[in-house]
Amino acid sequence: MAKPILISISPNTDSKDLVTAVKTIVRPNTWQQGTQLNLLSKQLTELLKSQHVWLFNSARNALELGLKALDLNKTDEVLCQAFTCVAIPNAINWAGAKSVFVDTRKNGFNLSLKDLKTKITKNSKVLIIQHTFGHPDKLKAIKKICQKHNLILIEDCAHTLGVKLDQKPIGSFGDLTILSFGRDKAISSVFGGALLTNSRPLANKINKHYSKLKYPSRFWIFKQLLHPIIMTMIKPIYFSIGKYLIFLYQKSGLLSWPVSKHEKNNQRSLKIKKLPNALATLALTQLDKLTSINQTRLQITSHYQTKFKVPNLKYYPLLRFPLLVNNPEKLISIAKDNQILLGDWYRPIIAPQGVNLKRIGYRQDSCPQAEAVSRQVINLPTYISLKQANRIINLVSNYDQS
Repeated sequence: MAKPILISISPNTDSKDLVTAVKTIVRPNTWQQGTQLNLLSKQLTELLKSQHVWLFNSARNALELGLKALDLNKTDEVLCQAFTCVAIPNAINWAGAKSVFVDTRKNGFNLSLKDLKTKITKNSKVLIIQHTFGHPDKLKAIKKICQKHNLILIEDCAHTLGVKLDQKPIGSFGDLTILSFGRDKAISSVFGGALLTNSRPLANKINKHYSKLKYPSRFWIFKQLLHPIIMTMIKPIYFSIGKYLIFLYQKSGLLSWPVSKHEKNNQRSLKIKKLPNALATLALTQLDKLTSINQTRLQITSHYQTKFKVPNLKYYPLLRFPLLVNNPEKLISIAKDNQILLGDWYRPIIAPQGVNLKRIGYRQDSCPQAEAVSRQVINLPTYISLKQANRIINLVSNYDQS
């Protein structure tokens, strides 16, 4: 039987990550503080040409603290694109500001510059762009708009790391940059994130907030270290009993939910903490493989683009390869029957399923292009081999969209 393909079940994790987790879990004295934190900070500053970096227990918390350092109030508006994760508007709201959603380009996945210009008001203070799936946004044009309207530009690089645009690292164009080390992001430490800047005034403000933070509990760290161990055992049996085991581990509290039910209702469930040393160790193992990971992503992305004849796209190592199809739920179901788990970022328009759109400030029909895309999108994995990619290509090509 063919090996299962699982787009969202810790796709980057391999034997090196498993060994790192096992070695770390038996050294509890290194879980909270240690040398790996400084090493991770140093490598990230070098990779992104940034002078200042702070490490957090999640990217959503990194974004929230970064926004708090801007001294925003409830009338200040933070522009962010629709077709995103609830983590973004949650962080904006928790920082005391107001989310304003910008539509995407037609049949596209990054924000529409045309709609952006119509959404800017006298209260607009910040713009967040997310380089969706790892495809760079139109940074030159965006920076001009930000300069014209005096907007702080935040790059959300959860979907990309170690990639350059015009010989400059993506993540070095904005005033602030957010990285995510979530379980299915560019690199993974199961939970974690970073905030970076080259601005000394911003750094001083961020330091005042960051210096008050503590490290997560040892039990929380233990759960994250268990994650790559449990997932390694579950992956081969995911389509039989594995998916049920994951649910049971999550219900029992031994595995963390990527997005909690509280967050779907704009309620905090994960306090802002520093990234612990144990998870920095996991992140460094992934960072050491980043060049190889991106080479695989680029190869598979290019293969998909050729086979599906996607026009007018430059080749980038996408985290996930998006396609628009009719009745995506049907195709995802067919793929499961063939032991292939496809992705659904972002369906609904503010994911995951069950988000209270009213609570986060999204008004239905305010971003029609993004809503149209969210009804048709599927994501194909890019961490896989060419042979596995061809399995997926054959399945999609033979899919009856009627």
